[in-house]
Amino acid sequence: MTTKGNKQIRIIGWIVSVVLLCAAIFTIWNRWGDISKAIDSIERPNRGVLVSLVVLMVLSQGFVSESFRQLLNRGGIAKSGCDPIEKGEMFWLVMVSGMLNWLPMRAGLIGRTVYHSKVNGIPAPKSLQVLFESVATIVCVSGVALFMVICSNLFRIDIIYFVCAPILLFLVFITRKPGRPWLLAISYRYVDVLLFAARYWLIFDLMSYEITPQTAILLAGAGSIASLLPLPTGGLGGREWIIGFIASWVTVFPAAIALGLVADLINRVIELTVVIPFGLLGQHFLRKKLPRG
Repeated sequence: MTTKGNKQIRIIGWIVSVVLLCAAIFTIWNRWGDISKAIDSIERPNRGVLVSLVVLMVLSQGFVSESFRQLLNRGGIAKSGCDPIEKGEMFWLVMVSGMLNWLPMRAGLIGRTVYHSKVNGIPAPKSLQVLFESVATIVCVSGVALFMVICSNLFRIDIIYFVCAPILLFLVFITRKPGRPWLLAISYRYVDVLLFAARYWLIFDLMSYEITPQTAILLAGAGSIASLLPLPTGGLGGREWIIGFIASWVTVFPAAIALGLVADLINRVIELTVVIPFGLLGQHFLRKKLPRG
């Protein structure tokens, strides 16, 4: 596809995202009276919950960066003789990329690809290969999360047993060298989905509404997949509506769609609260790694 065609697709993506986001804000405003309990709670937030949300987001980014690092450091990705990517380096790179992805033109993805090429000896096609592999991993673990919720409800077994089962399987097979990077990458993404679920659970608690762990995991699995929508900044606009519709489907809250929209908008704010300051800080550390001249 031509560069002009790609530019048009990106512009259309931004327009769709803005329209969906404006529609979400209008829906919330239109149901303001029905969600007054949530709004009152947000206006007087529990500081402990807010701090917990930020901490969970930082941890989540840490697991995401480790998942990427395992896939990037395996044999056949970087040019021979190149040093493996360090943990701190990948963490800061994910933070900087997350911050830049809020800009047009997928600046974060482009910047990370250029960085890997210049510093880590990873050609652009290999970086894109790992990106697609990471997407497949997200779909895989999100599907597992959704399957666990279905099984928990179907067999009336506590969700904690289903949550622990994949972790035990990873521990059994992770010691085997063949495929170890893949198993680690998947396990880190799995933990990321669980942390995503914990954020939704805390956010609804912040709004003075209680959801079950099953509902939180369902929202996290759907939210992770929705983040892959071909829209800017992690499915901006689309993810909010998907969470809103699922909230209306699995809860009996009044104005459940509006509550789901509010919940995911809060999640967006938490993401920005983390990636912007950490991204700015990460630029300082990564600049030292760039070749001079």
